[in-house]
Amino acid sequence: MRRSRRNTLVGGIVALGLVLAGTGYAYWTDSLNVTTKATTGDFGVKFVDLGLYGQYGDETMKGAGWSIVDGIGDTGYVGDQFFLRGSSDYNIIAKPGSIDAYKERAKGHNNVDFNAELVDKEKLTKDIGTAYKKASTDASGKILLTIDNMYPGYAQVFRSDIVNVGDIAAKLGNIKFETKTLDGKEKGNLEDMIGVAVYLHREQSIPQFKDNEPTFKLAKAIANNGADDSRFFRVGGVDFVRLSALNDADVKAALENNVIMCAPATDQRLDIFVGVAMDPDAEGKFTTGTAADRKDNDDKLSQGKGVQLSMDLLWDQFNVGKDAGTTNILEKQNKDAASKPSTKPDAGSSKGSSAGSSAGSSAGSSAGSSAGSSTGSSTGSSAGSSTGSSKGSSAGSSKGSSAGSSAGSSTGSSFGSSFGSSRRRGR
Repeated sequence: MRRSRRNTLVGGIVALGLVLAGTGYAYWTDSLNVTTKATTGDFGVKFVDLGLYGQYGDETMKGAGWSIVDGIGDTGYVGDQFFLRGSSDYNIIAKPGSIDAYKERAKGHNNVDFNAELVDKEKLTKDIGTAYKKASTDASGKILLTIDNMYPGYAQVFRSDIVNVGDIAAKLGNIKFETKTLDGKEKGNLEDMIGVAVYLHREQSIPQFKDNEPTFKLAKAIANNGADDSRFFRVGGVDFVRLSALNDADVKAALENNVIMCAPATDQRLDIFVGVAMDPDAEGKFTTGTAADRKDNDDKLSQGKGVQLSMDLLWDQFNVGKDAGTTNILEKQNKDAASKPSTKPDAGSSKGSSAGSSAGSSAGSSAGSSAGSSTGSSTGSSAGSSTGSSKGSSAGSSKGSSAGSSAGSSTGSSFGSSFGSSRRRGR
């Protein structure tokens, strides 16, 4: 009996040993997962709310400015509220009956005819603020402006809004101008005699951050880049750039010093004002001048001619040019790793080998991991935060305040005295 007992006890000890041997190699495990999902946004800007100037009482000078300069009557111009339409219908270019009223006014003085239309128009793809609804607002990437039977001293202004229908802020990169013959008519000297004025002004119906930002004026921007005065003429207090003077390089240089952006914010838009005029030319440089002071120039060069001006506003996404060339922590790490390959063994490995095999492997790997991760994290975050914030705040605030205030004071006030002040609320 004793022998049998002893055999049972030994067998139990062996069985327990086997169980312990099995559990001795079981460790806890865990895993981390990173899942990346990415979609792309839309990019695009559209013209909406096209009309004759002005359409809103708060973008005019309350009748003290002009919409058309024609030389008729005591004032010689049509007041800036003549075509006032307001927000009754964003798809018509003027108050009902006002264009007929102008033609009645001009009867016996001129046969000018004019029109503004969106080409290949479609409905907006999304609502813009409280005003422009996708179900009811016409939009297009093209505008056609037509003025027939102009004469020296005649000027007219058109207006439109530019809205961002995408998800990414757009920045104006260039304005391309191109002149062509019109309907088989000769251009004569019209490229010298006809000029264009372009104003761009950013506004929000409910401003939260910025308001009264500087207005971009094409003539002023080109002149500031060293253009001579002969390239411009003035009608109604507004400077026009001759079509012959619309040099691509000058326009691009002017835009480099004027950041014009259109945000995808729901209430933001750009006001664009396009003025077209014919040089009064009283001194007779392009025509025979006045009856009292006739020149030898040939009036046939400017009569019965035609010219077509195409103006393309070319937009880039806001971050154009800001790529991996800009210093950041990842680029710095990669650059350092490439230029200075490591010749030293890991802290973890060397520690492990000197300490012996079993102790070394455990100490080495834990020391190596902790040293590596703590160094990497602290370096990455401190370098990233300090570099990013100090650079961003100093560059942003100093540049923004100086450029914004100086440009704003010089151009903002003059905008009010020519086309008026574009401040519309709650449309």
